[in-house]
Amino acid sequence: MMADPENHQHRPLTGRGVYLLDDHEVVRRGLRQLVESNGLGIAGESGSAREAARRIPALRPDLVILDDDLPDGSGADVCRAIAVAAPGIRCVLMTGDTDEAVLIDSILAGAWGCLSKQDDSSEQLRLIRRALAGHTAYSRLFQQALVDPVPLPGPQRRDERLQALTRQEMRAAIGLGKGLSNRQISQEMFLAEKTIKNLVSSVLMKLGMAGRTEVAVLITRARNHPEDPDDGGYRSSRFPDLIPEVTAALLNCTTEARTVAPTEVVRAEAAGRLADALTAIRTRRMGSRPVPSRA
Repeated sequence: MMADPENHQHRPLTGRGVYLLDDHEVVRRGLRQLVESNGLGIAGESGSAREAARRIPALRPDLVILDDDLPDGSGADVCRAIAVAAPGIRCVLMTGDTDEAVLIDSILAGAWGCLSKQDDSSEQLRLIRRALAGHTAYSRLFQQALVDPVPLPGPQRRDERLQALTRQEMRAAIGLGKGLSNRQISQEMFLAEKTIKNLVSSVLMKLGMAGRTEVAVLITRARNHPEDPDDGGYRSSRFPDLIPEVTAALLNCTTEARTVAPTEVVRAEAAGRLADALTAIRTRRMGSRPVPSRA
């Protein structure tokens, strides 16, 4: 008889608990309260990628929740390091974004899922329990983003100056492009208003601009240009015939249709299909000969 993946919500945690990695104490506090109030344990927590990569293999928690963007690294990098040091530990990323770049990073890093800070606590808890039960656990917001209409490609590349920005700086810059205040941006990014002020100052410095209006104009122009597929923006590729294969691979990796927890082989094959589809886009873009598909 096949197991129902939703029945795991009633199972108690019997292992070493959940490890939390996020550089914002308020986010860790919220996750800690969510986990503990539902009968799950906390194995440890930290705000540093380096510290987490060192501590987690020794603690061997049942699950690690990793912020995708950290001051000293990324959640995907920590996930890769854990996979090498302690392959049995499951990791899920947590992000304020719902674009395909974060989704692709999490899958190729070997994560079991990706939570969204935009989801409510009940949905986050549902996904945490799915991951603990051995099922993939991706926010449904990603599925919606994948089935949204594909944007039409623009005539030029994104302004190269924007490539100097970190992911959080880029999100703050996009907020400026929308005409949002620091407070409004902080609410969208789930960060303190003081943190947003620092991010905006960093954006202005890196772009060599004096005010928010200049950034807003640059962002407005750049958002009409296609993304570089190397950054995960495959849906803006100049080769639309390759887009469906990447989308299909992503939907296969994130599906909740399976009633039996996927094996490592199944997960590896799904990630391999995605990697091949992305490589085909990059190869076509560089004008190189295509790589052979997986058997």
